[in-house]
Amino acid sequence: MMRYFIGLLFFLSTLVAQVTDKNFKDEVSDGFTVIVFTSEWQEQALNDKVLKGVKGHEEARIITVKSEDTKKVVKKLRIRNFPSIALFHDGSKKKVWKADMDGEIDCSPADIKDVISETMSGDVF
Repeated sequence: MMRYFIGLLFFLSTLVAQVTDKNFKDEVSDGFTVIVFTSEWQEQALNDKVLKGVKGHEEARIITVKSEDTKKVVKKLRIRNFPSIALFHDGSKKKVWKADMDGEIDCSPADIKDVISETMSGDVF
C-alpha cells in the first residue's frame, strides 16, 4: 500500500508544470523565487537545509529546474556546475550562487535571506 502511495505521489509531481526556457520569465515574474538548477549528471543532491531555511521567507517560492530544460537561461547565467541557485525578485535576477567543480555551493539560508532583506529594504538614497 505504501509503495502504491509513493508511486502515486511521484506521478502527480510530474504533472506539475515544467519550467522551460519558454515559461521561465513567467515563473520568476512575481515575488521572490529561488531557482535550483540541477542536472542529470550531478553526483549529489543539493543540501535540503539550505532550501528549508528559506522556504516561505517573505513568501519566497522554491522551484527546481532541470538544466536541460532551461539551456538558454543556464547559458545566460553562465552556470557550468550543478546544483546552482539563483534568486529572482519580480522577474529581476538578484544573485546567483554557483557550484564549484565538486558540486558544492557556498551558500546558506542566511545568505539568501540577506539578499531578500536587502531587496525588501530597497535603495534609501
